[in-house]
Amino acid sequence: MQLVVSDHTIWFKHIPNKAIADRLMALEPNAPVRLQIEGKPALFRKMRDGVDGRPTPGIRPDDTFKDFWNAIFRERRGETIEVEFDDRPIADPYLAAVSGLLTEWTSKADADAYDDL
Repeated sequence: MQLVVSDHTIWFKHIPNKAIADRLMALEPNAPVRLQIEGKPALFRKMRDGVDGRPTPGIRPDDTFKDFWNAIFRERRGETIEVEFDDRPIADPYLAAVSGLLTEWTSKADADAYDDL
């Protein structure tokens, strides 16, 4: 889908495809949603409900991607960008961070024994 960069968040009313907006609106508050923005992965989260309980119709960048989205907003505000869902599984950030420390799991013997499972 194409989307005009207009805010620090993505508001559903700015999404031209109603089916996509409805899919996002159905998410639970703070649920993650992975996107590909101009071919680059980005993690957003459904905005939390308001203090009065009404759903907030938008998604915000996850803390780990705020700088990425803020740079797009700063540099490309008003421009149309390409945004797609990225339905690949989300890697656990803790496991990704420690995987380099667990070198005993990356031996040739382990690769031969377990890579084809």
